[in-house]
Amino acid sequence: MSAAVLMLSAGLLSGCSADEPFGGREGEGELRMRMVINSDVTRASMDADTENTLRSECVVYISDPQKGLLHKFKGLENVPESLKMKSGSYVAEAWTGDSVSASFDKKFFRGYQPFQVGQGVTQVVVNCKIANVVASVNAATVDPELVKDMKISVSNSKGELIFDESNYDFAKGYFMMPSSDNSLSYTITGKNIEGQSFEKSGVIGNVQRAHEYVLNFAYNPDYEALGGSFITVTIDDTEIEIMDEVEILSRPSVSLVNGDINRQIVGEAGQFTDDLIVKISSFGGVKNVFISSMQADELNLPMGDGQEIDLTNMTPSSADAVSAAHISHDITYNEKRNLATCFLVFSREFLNKIPEAPEEYVIHLSTEDEYGKSTVKDIRIAVGDAAVTVDDPVVIGDIASSDLLAVGSRSARIPVSIASEDAVNPGVRYREAGTSDWQEVYLGNASSLVRKASRKAPAESYVSLTGLKPSTRYEIQAIADGFNSESRYITTESVFAIPNSSMEEWSNYVSNRNVLMPSADGQSTFWDTGNHGAAKASAVLTESSSVMSHSGSVCASLTTKFASILGIGKLAAGNLFAGTYVKTDGTDGVLEFGRQYDGSHPSSMRLWVNYRPKVGVNKKGADSSYIAEGALDEGQIYVALSTEPVEIRTKKSDRKLFDPNENCIVAYGEYTFKEDYGADGSLQQLDIPIQYYDKARTVKPLYLIIVCSASKYGDYYSGGEGSQMYVDDFELIYE
Repeated sequence: MSAAVLMLSAGLLSGCSADEPFGGREGEGELRMRMVINSDVTRASMDADTENTLRSECVVYISDPQKGLLHKFKGLENVPESLKMKSGSYVAEAWTGDSVSASFDKKFFRGYQPFQVGQGVTQVVVNCKIANVVASVNAATVDPELVKDMKISVSNSKGELIFDESNYDFAKGYFMMPSSDNSLSYTITGKNIEGQSFEKSGVIGNVQRAHEYVLNFAYNPDYEALGGSFITVTIDDTEIEIMDEVEILSRPSVSLVNGDINRQIVGEAGQFTDDLIVKISSFGGVKNVFISSMQADELNLPMGDGQEIDLTNMTPSSADAVSAAHISHDITYNEKRNLATCFLVFSREFLNKIPEAPEEYVIHLSTEDEYGKSTVKDIRIAVGDAAVTVDDPVVIGDIASSDLLAVGSRSARIPVSIASEDAVNPGVRYREAGTSDWQEVYLGNASSLVRKASRKAPAESYVSLTGLKPSTRYEIQAIADGFNSESRYITTESVFAIPNSSMEEWSNYVSNRNVLMPSADGQSTFWDTGNHGAAKASAVLTESSSVMSHSGSVCASLTTKFASILGIGKLAAGNLFAGTYVKTDGTDGVLEFGRQYDGSHPSSMRLWVNYRPKVGVNKKGADSSYIAEGALDEGQIYVALSTEPVEIRTKKSDRKLFDPNENCIVAYGEYTFKEDYGADGSLQQLDIPIQYYDKARTVKPLYLIIVCSASKYGDYYSGGEGSQMYVDDFELIYE
């Protein structure tokens, strides 16, 4: 048996133009996969067509055992070289080949590999073993003198295969077993030595995939006298194992470090500011790198027009000439990953010696690896406006890796350039990577969008993709009538589910006092309250209530109360927040707002609320400048995304309260209640829009802050005694 291997390594095997354009989608770990396909139950070498079929038909799933499918890829060419993933437990599955009921040549393979992602890089090998049940005939036990015209039918409930003298020696039958069927049936027909017809049937029970069942025959010439059967069948059950291994490796990858190797490099004579750096990645090693050009003299290349030079196997004099032309290369080899990387540098000094010309210059580059696989690329250089060409009528632009708002959980904003006013129906099309159905979005009339500027610089527009699935990889192409561009890929963000969002979980935390907590285990797992401080006055500010609810049986009830702590009377606002009540400092609280977050970018927060304010009171310790006695209290709910937790201190001499303009806050939204909200006895939906600051494009949110207070100015011990807020079913909305 042979095995096919595909190795995937982040950032090393694909060109810049087809790579994920979002370097900013950081997870806690990085997944790299290596596929192994046990491809054959014969010992024949795998041919190129079989190899390509297995690659193109392979379907890869990555799943979270709790959340279900996260990624799906059809075709190994569509599997990303790496995936940023949160720490946790996952499963990688792969299928390839032909899933048919019964066949002599169509095989099916399946791999299943649980794995853990942690900090750094996780290497995963998915071993795709044959998933068929295999049947064959031991030709050495077929005696043509004792039995004539023998045929063996082997079948399951969905398909049948016939073995006869034309295929005994080599045929193997591949069966895909239905879920309700675990047996193969066989029927043998033929004629005995006397010319009499016979038939014998049997069942091979409890068959297992990746097992081969070999039918062996023995004969009883005295079957009539003995009252037995003319032919006896025995079954050998053999588990299929790998006998040898054939590696399927990607061809050498050739890309530009600072550009798209499939497009012109454009500049003015003598004004190039950057080196032209070519990156070659190759399994096993770089055997050679040839460069040549029909314009070698004009380019000052150290060879004649149409001649070539192997940069990896130069004589000392050739090496000196290449160096003098300001061309260099460096090759490194990673033995652990069996990967060689070559950086070929055409320096800006080389580029600035190229004269202006009406036609583009072409440097032909070819490279071969140690396995004999080769890649050929042309490097095209335009010096001056006259040589510039428009390659594609519509171009998908690069999205800066720092633009964290470009791709959300359900939407994406894609830059698109219209390079030709003759483009008809310009736009983009997109689909889930690995699927077949495209969706199209059109931009409008090209002539009104194209910019006729120096050097034919295309005009840039934007296409908004909506209705996307979270945590899903999408393939995108620029389109016009008669044109589809090279594919680009994006991966949508995850969505964050707020723990205990329905407020159904409550328990007591037992320390020196019982403190009611909005959690199942009495710990501050996501939500916390001011109940810790109020417990010193034997008061409960926040609790579950069955008076009303949106879903489930209860909601959270927040009540502003007047309490006496250590002989000091203070107004305490009913509150609920995502974070931790750290400690009580005398009669004041020290809190930490914020819980760890997945970095996604919701457009709003939705919840269900009922609010009934009371008139303000002016008790000892209150700051009357906020809610004056006799004025109606105000409640407040706000949500923020932050790069770090926020410490809150309510002690007047050391007060530090939440400020939405702190450097760590990247997004914020609030709603202030100044009157009754919701009908009596029922909750009303409230959507709080989340506004992102400019810094949100480059700074990833790592903490989610949610704060609900029955009295907005409760931190100043000011509000209305008896103000009541009910909240239920918190949800982040992604658009």
